[in-house]
Amino acid sequence: MAFVFPVLVLSASGFAQEPVDVPAITFSEVLRAAQRDPPAVAVAYAELMRAQAERGYAKAGWYPSLVGQASAGYGYDRRRVLPGVAGIDSQSIEARAELSLDWAALNVARGARIDAAEAGERVQRFGVDAARARASVLAAEMYLRAGAASTLVDDAKLSLERRTHQYDAAAELVKAGTRSPVDVQRAKIEVLSAEYGLSLRRNDELASFAALAAAIGRPANELIRPAASAADFPAVAGNPARAKELAEKNRPELRGAAANVSALRYAHDADIGERWPTLGVAANGSMAYLDVRRGIGIDGDQYTATGEIYLRWNGFDPAVWNKASVSDATANVAGRDRDALVHSVGAEAVAAYYALERAKTEHSRAVAVLDAAQVTREAQNGRYTAGVGSLLELLDAEDLEQQARQQRIEAERDERIAAAQLLFTCGMLGR
Repeated sequence: MAFVFPVLVLSASGFAQEPVDVPAITFSEVLRAAQRDPPAVAVAYAELMRAQAERGYAKAGWYPSLVGQASAGYGYDRRRVLPGVAGIDSQSIEARAELSLDWAALNVARGARIDAAEAGERVQRFGVDAARARASVLAAEMYLRAGAASTLVDDAKLSLERRTHQYDAAAELVKAGTRSPVDVQRAKIEVLSAEYGLSLRRNDELASFAALAAAIGRPANELIRPAASAADFPAVAGNPARAKELAEKNRPELRGAAANVSALRYAHDADIGERWPTLGVAANGSMAYLDVRRGIGIDGDQYTATGEIYLRWNGFDPAVWNKASVSDATANVAGRDRDALVHSVGAEAVAAYYALERAKTEHSRAVAVLDAAQVTREAQNGRYTAGVGSLLELLDAEDLEQQARQQRIEAERDERIAAAQLLFTCGMLGR
């Protein structure tokens, strides 16, 4: 019986090539860029600018209102003075200027409106901090994933190198007559699989470089790679209670929620203040000039001026009285939202603590499994070289060790990502 084995042609033309001319960036540079350049951070800054403008608008209520108006026109008048007497045509040119001043000297609602605007500005400042923190943790995760992707590429290169070495060794043993030609074909298949595996890892590496660039606000097609494969994070919480305490103390979302409640309470105070009278000063002055071109009239200048102190009260407006009830209910809802956010943030911090503990355990397990897998691989490699073990046994050991290497790399990456997430949930990432 004759066995025919297909000849496998190995070509690198279809494989992804190593990235070239990709600039590197350090972890500290990534954090600085993430807190400055991403579009989400720019949106938060724009909202802060709007809040500052609203605060300036509210403070303008302290200043008097000065309104000026000027007009000029041509007038025609035809009227009867007495019955049965022809009317008198009159044509004239008139110029007029007016200036009005209004100042609410005592307005109970005004101070509360300004306080509400200032509290609203604080809300947006905390919003900027929250946006920067979210951008930082995303960038940190992308940095770690990109570093691990490069490490996995190196691991894939090692697998290809070993598969190539096994292929060469199998070919030598077949020539020596100690092994079946089937081993050569099987080793060749493993080499081909390793080459495609390396190609996939390189593609994943490029994708991670693009994700890192996007995370720090750069165009995704402008690839950037991490200067190091990993980054270290300090241990900030030794137990779940400490993690919860730090989160409730440092998270900008919580301080922003508290400032929002204050802003709504000030708005409610302003609505209450609208129920009180407003005491103000008003003045008005005007100047007119009349030039009679035909008919009867009085040419010349005319001046008038008035000044008054007024008391304005909207006490009988039902909308004014009911508006405060709406703002009070809105503030109560914001208070409940703040309490719910405190609960959610605390739960998130505790979950992040346990996630890090789990990631540490997974990392330790991956290291232990890798140590055992390396011993097994070395033993099977020696058995195959000595002609005792089969190629399938060696390949099984190789696959086991390769999977253990990859799991160790991914477990180390996941542990560092979990550490970054814990720092973020505690409000201490990038500080």
